[in-house]
Parts: sequence; structure tokens; C-alpha cells
Amino acid sequence: MTEFDPSPYQAGVPTADTETSTADTQPDATVNRRHQVMVVVSMYIGYAMFMVLRMIPTVAGTSITDDPNLNVDTGDWGRILAIGTIGALVGKFIGGYAADKLGGRITFTIGLFVSAVGVLAFAASTAVWMFQATFFLALLAKSSGWPSMAKIIMTSFRPNEYGRVWGVLATSSRIGTLVATLLLGGMLAVISWQTMLSIAGTAGIVITVYFAMSQKSAAGKLSVAMPNIAVGQDEISNEAAHPLYHTSLAEAILHFCQSRQFWLITGSMMGLTIMWDFLLLVPLYLRDTLNMTPSGASVAASAFPFGSLISVLVGGFVFDKLSRRSMAWVMGGMLLIAAGCILTFYLMPQFGMSEEALVGLSLALLFMFGLCVSPCYYIPMSVFSIEFGGPHSGFLIALLDALAFGMTAAFYYFAGEVAEESWTLFLLLLLIVAVWSMLTTFFFLLGETKKMGPEPA
Repeated sequence: MTEFDPSPYQAGVPTADTETSTADTQPDATVNRRHQVMVVVSMYIGYAMFMVLRMIPTVAGTSITDDPNLNVDTGDWGRILAIGTIGALVGKFIGGYAADKLGGRITFTIGLFVSAVGVLAFAASTAVWMFQATFFLALLAKSSGWPSMAKIIMTSFRPNEYGRVWGVLATSSRIGTLVATLLLGGMLAVISWQTMLSIAGTAGIVITVYFAMSQKSAAGKLSVAMPNIAVGQDEISNEAAHPLYHTSLAEAILHFCQSRQFWLITGSMMGLTIMWDFLLLVPLYLRDTLNMTPSGASVAASAFPFGSLISVLVGGFVFDKLSRRSMAWVMGGMLLIAAGCILTFYLMPQFGMSEEALVGLSLALLFMFGLCVSPCYYIPMSVFSIEFGGPHSGFLIALLDALAFGMTAAFYYFAGEVAEESWTLFLLLLLIVAVWSMLTTFFFLLGETKKMGPEPA
């Protein structure tokens, strides 16, 4: 099976020249844009709520293990988290397949509702097996969020808008995490963990209703105003022109595996996910290597998400404006800077700086690290999944995520032991991963340039 030309592989959607003329002839572009904004806002709030539901059980972890009535020790809590992780992994495939078959809006709505119910059930749990089962359910349902958004974006926006939409939506995960850890986590000082979880679960149900109503209204209006994109209840209609239309999932997977671009983006995502999860070990590294206090290490680690918020938002708009060849050089350069940040961490113990200076330098490095890694992590894979996967884009995005997740789990399973013995060796391994990510991302985007055809003069 030969690879198809993805320049028009946005199913049933006009090419770049046609898009411009079509947009110019829309009778009320302002009205159209307002409904598109409604689609993005409801997805943004909905996915931020997904992340709240994902994080809030872990926020309650200390309170649960400290509760003498529950008899949940640290080992039990570790097993609860492990079962939840398995649920998230299984949910990636179920959610991706459901999004392809049921449509993004229906799958997102069901997933958000089930995740909220799972958190409410988690709040009512009194035994380890109950915590495991409910956390498994909550995270399984949460995994449907990203594949569902891929389907909604595909049916609500033109291809030259994919990058900016993904850039905006990617920031919602950081917002949801901050709400869970800072706002709701801070409430533990005055309310019980059960009440905190119940508030989160109830909010999830309310936002589910808001999402369903908002998306239904916006989709109906867009289907009338923008018939060339075929937005509406029947999301499958927008995929009829895609080369993978009417193929089975097995045939689609075979097609993916025969694609050089698929393997390049898989390699890129594996490396980028490992780099992303370095944030989890940063406080330990700063404490063990630079002798920072726990509070100083936590403050330094907080710079990563702030850099991520800024760059992924701007990066989406830049991705749409620049050619893929230009983005290959831009993102390759960004990942080179990220590798330089890791190299600086490697050399920091030799600088002989005071703790205050080390905290300041660590803040700058982590801010820059998040700034450089986040757009490369979120945007190319998300856009590629829509364009290349077509009617199977939900499963493709889940497959890429799962492969990256599996490699990251394997890396940190062994690298954690390496870090315990030698942070120097760990950072060298991470530096190799950073170079690998830079190269695979660069060649992936160059490959997209070749498949998109010659660039306009």
C-alpha cells in the first residue's frame, strides 16, 4: 500500500486556495466565527474539567492515607495509582475507537460524565479495591477527551486553523491541573477530602450538560453557515473524501505501520513525552544535586507549566502561518535549546553558585524548557492525527499517545534507578533523548513538507 498525498487529505475540505475564496464569500463570517469560538470555549472548559477529574484523586492522596478509618497505607496508594494508570492506557484505545464510531461530541460528553461519576464514586469509597475500581473508571473515561476533540476540530474548522485551535486547547490541561492542585487542593485546609472530591465530581456533571448543549447549538449553526466543512450531527460525512474512508480499523493500522511519517512522529512523541515527564523528577534532582530546600525545589519546578502555557498558545498560530519546512527548522531549533537546558542542568553542580542563584537559574532553565518542549509535544502530533488518520483519527491519536506513554513508563522504570545512583548519568541519558526528539521531529516536519507538495513561490 502506497502512502497518499496529504495535501488534500483533510477529508472533504477545500485546499488552501479554495479555502481563501470560500471564506471570502461567506455571508456572515462574524457569525460563523462566533459559533466556532463557542465550540472551542466549550471544549476548553470541558477538557480542563477532564484534567481536574484526572488530578483530584491524587490531590486527596495524603488525606486518604492519613485517615485511620480507611487503613490505606503508602503501598496500597501506590497500587491504586497503578490501577488508575492501567485504566488510562486502556481508555486511550476505547476512547479513540469510540470517537471514530460515535463522533467526537457524543464520545466527549459520555466520557466527561462517566469520569465525573467515577470521581463521585471514588469519594464514597471505603476500601482499597473500591478506590482502585473507581479510579480505573475515572481515568479510563478521561482518556476519551483528546481523541474526541480531534474529531470535533476536524468537523468544525478548516485545515489552516488546526494548529491555532490545538494551541489554545492544549493550555486547558495546564489550567485544569492548576485548578485541581491549587484551588481545590487548598480547600483541604477547611473541608474533608470527600467533600472536595464531591465538589469536583458535581462540577464535572454540570459542565457535561453545558458542553453537550453548547456543542449541539454551535454545530447546528455551523452546519448551515459552513456547509463546505460539513459540520453537524453527522461527523462522518466530513471524512468521505479521505483515502481511509470505508477501511476497517485493521486496514487503517496496517496503513499507519507502512508510513514513514507515522514512525517518525511516534519516535518524536516517545522522546518528547520522556522529556515532558522530567518535570516529575526535577524537585528530587534539585534537592539531591544542588542541595536546595524542598520549598526552593518546588518553586523552581513551577516555572515549567508557565513556559508551557505561553509557548503552546503562540505556537499554534505560528504553526498555521509558517510552512512545514519553516516549522521543521523552528521546532528543531527549539528542541536544540531544550537540550541545552538539560546540558546546563548537567553542568550546574560545577558552577559554585549560592542557593538563591541556583533557584533563579533553575527557574529560567525550566521556564525555557517548558517554552521549547510544549509546542513540539502537542501540535504536530495532533494536526497529523487529524490529517493522516481521517475517519480513524481518534484511534490514531490514541495509538500515538499510548506508544509514547508505554516508552516513557519503561524509560523511567529503569532511569529512576539510574538517577538514584547517579544524576549525572541520568541527565546524560535525558540529553540523548533530547537529541533524538530534535532529529525525529525535524525529519518528520520535513517529510510533511515533501508530502504537502511544492511550496508557493
